[in-house]
Amino acid sequence: MYKNIEILDKKKHNKTKFSNVDALEVAKHIGIVPLGVDEVLDMSCVAPVLISGGEIGEFIAFTGISEKVTLYKNSEHYLPRFVQTYPFLNIVVKNENNNYNTVVAIDNDKKYVGMKKQNSILSKNGELEKIASQKIELVKRLDQQRNISKIIIKELQKLDLLIQKSLKIKTKEGEQTIIEEFCIINKEKLVKLDDAILANWARKGWMGIIDAHIKSLNNFQKVLVNQQ
Repeated sequence: MYKNIEILDKKKHNKTKFSNVDALEVAKHIGIVPLGVDEVLDMSCVAPVLISGGEIGEFIAFTGISEKVTLYKNSEHYLPRFVQTYPFLNIVVKNENNNYNTVVAIDNDKKYVGMKKQNSILSKNGELEKIASQKIELVKRLDQQRNISKIIIKELQKLDLLIQKSLKIKTKEGEQTIIEEFCIINKEKLVKLDDAILANWARKGWMGIIDAHIKSLNNFQKVLVNQQ
């Protein structure tokens, strides 16, 4: 999945259709899931909630490394919005002024997207059909919540509160890198922050999110061991 991502275009995709895809099946194929800030608490109970590396950091959940090693062998776990909206998603692109913009895209995977699938994206008059509209609205709501995550991470970066990590596991073939780069919050530096900063973050509701992230780091075993 997510092998042929294209920006959604009314002219290009005016006759494109998509299949009904079980969100659980989507989740089994994704090991790193972007989260809205309002999803951090739910995911932190079952998976490590990490911070993506790179220039624009956000909260992500590590949920598995394959269809066999995944949290989503268990259908009772929370399914993030990102997998519920398949084949639609938001992507970040740079415009001609080197500013970042988010746009709605589609995974044009022939298995799930094509001219002879179940659900039309657009009606004859160019309006979004019901199911496509519902999914795209969910994409937009997720994007709003992801943007709040990015604001929080940006503040953490400014105060040098992030520690860069990578995830490696030992296999029969040797050491394998699962996640090349991610970050976690430096708890020792966090508790030394000025009380006024912490109080401000608490008023914004950030401290609960930060605490959930820190506690969730104990969940790697749930993904890597218990699901095998």
